[in-house]
Amino acid sequence: MENCKNGCESGKTGCDDDVPGAFKASDLTIELTDSPKEKPDPSKLVFGTVFSDHMLTVEWSAEKGWQNPAIKPLQNLSLHPACSVFNYAIELFEGLKAYRGEDGKIRLFRPQLNMERMFRSAKRMTLPHVVFLRNYGNSLFAQYEAQAYGCQQVLWLYGEDEQITEVGTMNLFLFWTNENGDLELVTPPLDGIILPGVTRRSILDLALKWGEFKVSERHITMVDLLKALKDDRVKEMFGSGTACVVCPVGKILYKNENLEIPTMGNKLAGRILKELTDIQYGRTPSEWEVLVGDS
Repeated sequence: MENCKNGCESGKTGCDDDVPGAFKASDLTIELTDSPKEKPDPSKLVFGTVFSDHMLTVEWSAEKGWQNPAIKPLQNLSLHPACSVFNYAIELFEGLKAYRGEDGKIRLFRPQLNMERMFRSAKRMTLPHVVFLRNYGNSLFAQYEAQAYGCQQVLWLYGEDEQITEVGTMNLFLFWTNENGDLELVTPPLDGIILPGVTRRSILDLALKWGEFKVSERHITMVDLLKALKDDRVKEMFGSGTACVVCPVGKILYKNENLEIPTMGNKLAGRILKELTDIQYGRTPSEWEVLVGDS
C-alpha cells in the first residue's frame, strides 16, 4: 500500500493529500539557551505562570508547507499586524501534557486523541492540518462577573430548558441516583457545543470499564438537578480537563440561591483523579501511556 505525499500510511485517520509539506522528528534542530533557569519546586508550581527554557516552533506557508521543526530558547513571537489571528481571531491550541513518572521516564497521555482533535479543528478553521479550536475569549467577561459574586467558575446553561453544559472551560460530570433509581455518572453529549475533552473521554472509559454504575452521555437540565437535590439524589458533581484533571463542584449560585452539592463528602472524583494520575505518572501500566524516547 503506497504512502501519501505527506508521509502518512494510506488509509490512516487524519491523512490528507492536500496538505503540502511534512516533517519528521529526525528533521529537528536544537538551539539551547545560554542562561538556563533553576528548576522550580514542583510542589509550588502555579498553572500558567512557569515556563520552560525552550520552545518548539514549526513554520508553515502555502507554497512550502511545513518547514523543519526547531527547538530554541523561549522568546517572544514576531507577527505582522495583518495576521489573521489579530483580524479574525483564527487560531487554535491543543492541551497536551507530558508527565515525568516516579521511574524518571516521561510519558504522554493518550496523545492520539489530541492529534485527532487537532486535525478536526484545523480542518474546520481552514488552517494547516496540525493545532484545537476552543474560543475561550467569549467566556472571560462572564468569568469576571462570576468572581464578583464570589464564584470561582461559570456554570454554562444552554437553551430555554437550561441544559447544563460545562463549568468554566471544563467538561462537567454529575454522579447521582437518576429519575429511574439507577446510580449513574452522566455528562452532556458531544452535540456541537461541548468540548470533546481527552480527560472527559478517559473518565467515561474508566467508568465503563469498572461496570459499577450506569454511564451516560445525555442532556441534563437545571430542573433535573434542582429536583435531584431536593430528593437528596445527588452524590457528586465535578469538572474535568487537562490542566486540573478533576475539579469538584461544591456549590452553585443559581438565581441568588446557593445550592449545596455534597461533592466533598463523596469519593468518586478522588478515585478518578488517582486512577488517571497513576496512569499519567507511570504508577499503573496502561495502553494509554506513550513513552517519550529513552527518557
